[in-house]
Amino acid sequence: MISLILSETKRSLEYLKQITKNDIKIRGIVLYSKKKGIVFQFIHNQKLNNLLIYLKTGDINSSILEKKFRSIKSQKNIVSTYPGEIIKNSSLLNWKFLHCHPGNLPIFKGSTTIYYTVIQNKKICVTLFEMNKKIDSGKIIYKKFFKYPKNLKDIEKNFDNEIRALTLISYLKNKKKLKYKLQKKEYMPYYIAHPLIRLIVINKNCFF
Repeated sequence: MISLILSETKRSLEYLKQITKNDIKIRGIVLYSKKKGIVFQFIHNQKLNNLLIYLKTGDINSSILEKKFRSIKSQKNIVSTYPGEIIKNSSLLNWKFLHCHPGNLPIFKGSTTIYYTVIQNKKICVTLFEMNKKIDSGKIIYKKFFKYPKNLKDIEKNFDNEIRALTLISYLKNKKKLKYKLQKKEYMPYYIAHPLIRLIVINKNCFF
C-alpha cells in the first residue's frame, strides 16, 4: 500500500493513471495546488475522493501539508512535486519519500537530463531514489532503462512523465528484495537545457 503527495501536474496525472490501471492499493492522497485541475478531476472521476486531502497551496514545504500527511503515511510514500521544487521541510523528509528521476544516478543529476543522455548516446534511464536535502543524492532503490522514442520530438510531449510512471509501477510490482545503493561519488549536476540543446536533441535523428 502506498501514500501520495501530488502537485497539480501532468506527471502526477500519469502516476495516478498507471497506479489505478495496475490496481496498486492507495492509503491516501495529499493533493496540493492553488486551483483544482486535471489531477483533482481524475481523482473525482475514479471515485477516490475518500482517499483525498486537498490543500489550497502551491508549496510542498507548507507546514500544514506535513501535518496532514502524518495521518496517511505508509511504508512507501511517493511524491510528485512541481518542476524545480525542492523539499526543505526536514519533518517531511523523515517519511522517506520516493522520487522518480529521469536520469541515471548518480551520474545524471539535475534537470532535463534526458536531453544530455541522448547527446551522449546513453540509454535513457529512470532512477527511483529516496529523497534527502541534497538534489538527486538519496539512496538509489531501483532503475529502469528505456529506448529513445521513435520520434525524438516526442520528448517534448509526455515521454518524461510516462517513463517515470512506468518505472514507479515496475518497482511497486517487483516482488524481489531490492538492495539500496548509496551514492558515494559526487558528479556535476545538469541544469535546465538551453533551447539550443533541446533543438540538437530533437533533430538528432539526422546524425544516426
